[in-house]
Amino acid sequence: MTATTFGPSREGGDISSRFAGSGEVMTLAELAVYLRLAEKTVLRMVHKGQIPCAKVASQWRFLRPMIDDWLIAKMRVVPRNDLARLMESTPEVVPLSRLLKVEFILIDVRPGSKEEVLRQLVQPLVGTRLLVHAQPFVEKLLERERIVSTAVGKGVAIPHLRNPRENPEGGPVLVVGICREGTDFDAPDQDKTHLFFLLCTDSEVVHLRVLAKVNRLAGRKDVMNRLLRSESPEQVLHVLIRADQEGG
Repeated sequence: MTATTFGPSREGGDISSRFAGSGEVMTLAELAVYLRLAEKTVLRMVHKGQIPCAKVASQWRFLRPMIDDWLIAKMRVVPRNDLARLMESTPEVVPLSRLLKVEFILIDVRPGSKEEVLRQLVQPLVGTRLLVHAQPFVEKLLERERIVSTAVGKGVAIPHLRNPRENPEGGPVLVVGICREGTDFDAPDQDKTHLFFLLCTDSEVVHLRVLAKVNRLAGRKDVMNRLLRSESPEQVLHVLIRADQEGG
């Protein structure tokens, strides 16, 4: 997961203050103790983008729930399919063309509660029979949201399960949803979320690589604007694959 710099919220103060005093936010030294690693080792992992983190006032900070998620995935995940194994075994960045299909692109997501939005995003998985029952999967996605929102700001959210092993077989798959009106998804910048990337993979490596790629794409306003102007799933697919080929 790439590092994120959190700016001031609209109410004033730093976004990380939401977690202040709760024991949820850890310093580099505290994380090193928590993981029983040397601080230098943790810092190297941070610089390599191997551990979820955020930079606040030039200091690295770590959310305990996200670290716990990361640990669970590292301990338990074994890829179940050939594509995931291929992506893990190669040093190249995961190509979005391997994950995207027209039937997994929604251009008319309606605004609503998190549950209402997630139900819409899950439907392509049901329609393609990757998922038999939608509601249990939606509940697991909501459990993840209750720990910390998967909205990354800049109008983008990347919903995913806390434990990748609980994803449906047949992945990795990326469901793309566009909500033109925007909806509240507890983004760190408190702006509305317009673009959703629902990632389904049982591989921690694939998850982190795709997450990093989507984060890079989210930083390109031209790409985000082209996606919001797209009038068909085919156009969305073209925009994403072209941006991917340009280097995100």
